[in-house]
Amino acid sequence: YWGGIKHMASKSSTKKMSVAPSAAAEAAVRSVEAKLARLLGLATEAEAEKIIGLLKGHGLTKTQVLALVEAIRREEQEIIFADSVLRGELQTNQEDLMDEADLASSDIDQGMKMRMANRENFKVKRLHRALDRIKDGSYGECESCGADIGFARLSARIIAELCIACKEEEERKENLSAVGRKPKSMGQTLGNKLTVS
Repeated sequence: YWGGIKHMASKSSTKKMSVAPSAAAEAAVRSVEAKLARLLGLATEAEAEKIIGLLKGHGLTKTQVLALVEAIRREEQEIIFADSVLRGELQTNQEDLMDEADLASSDIDQGMKMRMANRENFKVKRLHRALDRIKDGSYGECESCGADIGFARLSARIIAELCIACKEEEERKENLSAVGRKPKSMGQTLGNKLTVS
């Protein structure tokens, strides 16, 4: 008698096991779209599915897209946190500036911190541009030649806008030009005017 019940129980658990993986797989697929919709601020999972479809054309799978968006958001949060810490450090205690040497040292320190903050602000703008490119489906496409950038390069540099070949060509041209050696985070010069990009 007890052996028959054990046998029946094992049969029913086997049936449940065969149904569970497909339901779990479907839930995992839906959770990718749900996570992507949440991270991108989309209204529906259908919008996330559409974006995944567009980016699939650039050789990216849905899990790769999710991993890249998570990396962008993580880096954005790290920069925002570091910025809030840096802003707290930018405030100078007037009692510490007793003589000219302290004042000069403080000015140098403040200048370095401001340059770091500007560089980080520029990077946040590039992260937001990457998110916009994800939303419009152009992320992963080289802005110069239209070729796929590739997941490996995007993983290494999530704000990459050029494929390796175009980036190497751009760097080669920059090395030949004195103008190309200017820091990009400081803006671009047009004539005598300085414009922040």
